[in-house]
Amino acid sequence: MRNIVFTVALSLLFALGCQTTNNSRWLTPPKGQGKVFGQAPSDDPFAFPVISHTQPVSHPAFEPFAPVQQHAMIADLAAEEAERERLRLLATTPREGAPAHLQPFNAWNGPFATRVRQRNLEQEFILQTGGSFEHVNGKQFIIDEPLFDWELEEERKGFDWSLLDPSNFYTRVRDGLGMGPDEGKANEAMRKGREVLMTNPDLSDRKKNLEAAKHFTEAARRFPNSVLEEDALHLAGECFYFGDDYPSAFRAYQQLMIKYRHSKHVDNAARRLFRIGQFWEREAERSFSSFNFSNRSLPRYDTFGFAKKAYTTIFMNDPLGPISDDALMALATAYYKRGRYQGDDNFNRAAMFYKQLREEYPLSPHIARAYENELFARTQAYLGADHPSRTLEEAKKLAEIAMRQFGNELGSESRVALLEIQEVILDKKAERLWTMGRFYDGKRYYGAARIQYGELIAEHPQSEFAERARRRLASIEGLPDTPPIFGFPINPFKTNEW
Repeated sequence: MRNIVFTVALSLLFALGCQTTNNSRWLTPPKGQGKVFGQAPSDDPFAFPVISHTQPVSHPAFEPFAPVQQHAMIADLAAEEAERERLRLLATTPREGAPAHLQPFNAWNGPFATRVRQRNLEQEFILQTGGSFEHVNGKQFIIDEPLFDWELEEERKGFDWSLLDPSNFYTRVRDGLGMGPDEGKANEAMRKGREVLMTNPDLSDRKKNLEAAKHFTEAARRFPNSVLEEDALHLAGECFYFGDDYPSAFRAYQQLMIKYRHSKHVDNAARRLFRIGQFWEREAERSFSSFNFSNRSLPRYDTFGFAKKAYTTIFMNDPLGPISDDALMALATAYYKRGRYQGDDNFNRAAMFYKQLREEYPLSPHIARAYENELFARTQAYLGADHPSRTLEEAKKLAEIAMRQFGNELGSESRVALLEIQEVILDKKAERLWTMGRFYDGKRYYGAARIQYGELIAEHPQSEFAERARRRLASIEGLPDTPPIFGFPINPFKTNEW
């Protein structure tokens, strides 16, 4: 015990002595020098530079940067790299422990040159074998032969067939005629459009609105992918909108929302598109023809299809906008109203958009109505007992969720309608089981028919189809499970065990 205490005491004294020595070593200034900070002994290999307030400090870190000749620096680097690569190419002794890509090549005595591209001397230099070594200097760079295989390929291919591309041909002809991008002409078109608007500040004159819209459209075309195009598209859409040219306004707003999703005009464009979609939807319900040749406010064909595009543009390009859920709800309801008969595909599309609304906008004020309408849409989309029952299963789940989650928010009529639709779903499921039993019964597969009838009686004992199933079970009692072939069973050695 006495030895342990003695050892601990010696360790503590040694540690304190080392700490004192280190502190004095760094804080005590050397003789013949003023007050310094961070002074280290001269024999220390990791000594920091001395920062003195009494005498100037001479250290490379505090020296001013000398002007550097960029071209000469690149030439020097290129020459050094060329020399290293030349020595590597001429070396023949393998390097032990080095990876394969650092091992020397076979003996080679050919010339070696450093070629620098003339187009950008400050950023790019290229090492290439061949030519003359005298080309390496800081003033003159010569490229007298192709550097890469792709350059040789470009020389060999000759005629550029991309010039015959219709889009490139149109661009070249447009630029040749002076109709290409031009910022000056774009600003001039914007100025003319604003002058027309100044004479019609309340946008009540339809002709002036359309005249200004043409100038703004020209400005957007003349200077694409710019802030000017963004503003020009918005102004063109507004002028077309108040000029009752809704198809042109739709194109302007759609282009604005697709190209400039973060624009300050997106919210206004979304509201305009929503109004246009509502108008076209109503006109599609009233119209008996898919074509239009007289009304300028309607598309030339497929009015409902363009209304769908207006709604889709809103929630696809501005999913977090203030009316994105409204556009999705309006589109789903439009498809629901277009359903004409049981099993119509419009009901399936309506249910799809209602489901999208439920999943992507769970906090929307339309969520309760979306559950209810999707339930009715899926019930109407059911094709009958001869078709798969997945639609009925989804409708049953939706009815349970709607009653449990939104029962208090729904009115009395809606709750009664939900209860009635639940009864309809149960009745359709019972009908499906009865139809499946009758199918196997008609094929004389009485074993499978008994299974379907039993499931029907167990799940829907109060339905009218359950009473029919009981009577049919009594009539086929004792009959074989599978039909015979030419008076013999299909497999006489197979048991009836499942």
